[in-house]
Amino acid sequence: MKNKAFFSGIWCLFLTLSVCAQDNSLKKQLKLLQNESEHRFLMDSTGFSKIKTATFITKSIDADELIANGKNIHLVDFNNDGHKDMIYQDFSPYATIILLAKKDKGFVEIWNGSGTLVNLNHGEKNTIYTLIHAIGCYYKNRLSMLVVNSDNTITQKTIELYSETKISTISKTFEQRIISGVLRTQPVIDNKQKTDPCTGELKTGNQIRTIKNKTVTVIKTQNRWVLVVLKENDQSSIGWVKI
Repeated sequence: MKNKAFFSGIWCLFLTLSVCAQDNSLKKQLKLLQNESEHRFLMDSTGFSKIKTATFITKSIDADELIANGKNIHLVDFNNDGHKDMIYQDFSPYATIILLAKKDKGFVEIWNGSGTLVNLNHGEKNTIYTLIHAIGCYYKNRLSMLVVNSDNTITQKTIELYSETKISTISKTFEQRIISGVLRTQPVIDNKQKTDPCTGELKTGNQIRTIKNKTVTVIKTQNRWVLVVLKENDQSSIGWVKI
């Protein structure tokens, strides 16, 4: 009986630590999504002068241009194979990230996508955070979390926040709930039909989508509204639901 109680206690402790780790990870993502003043990652190209003569195999940028813009390079072992790999930040004509893995005497492109490099999390598996800002006809901030596996395949997760959705404060602890309702950009009911000036399509007020019996993470409660993170597969979105 004592052994059973002991292992039960250990299991409860493990679950508590696991939930705390998940909350901390989500809090970091929310911070990166909204605090634009902190979206400045200091690139470190130390040692790049020694590898300028390496072979760069990339379809996203000319090798000569990459070498000429050495200040836009961050060297880091992102796949934990003991060799420094390369993250290249391009800004012409728009913000783009290119990942190049060290291979033999050169570097090979393994991923590219829109956005700016905003953070790196070092650990057993390094996480690269990139951000696309809401601008023009793109109405959302989109944070991507990239993990480069040992075989140089990419595991990618994303979380999106509409520019109309403001997160000034959040709860200290998060809660899992199963809810149904309309996910909205703001805690107010707006069902007016309007035409999107960019696409010409009809939009219904501040609706994002309708959800039914979905498990969400509640990050804030305001009167009869909850601000939730809805995760489906590797994509998450944030919005308000009236309860």
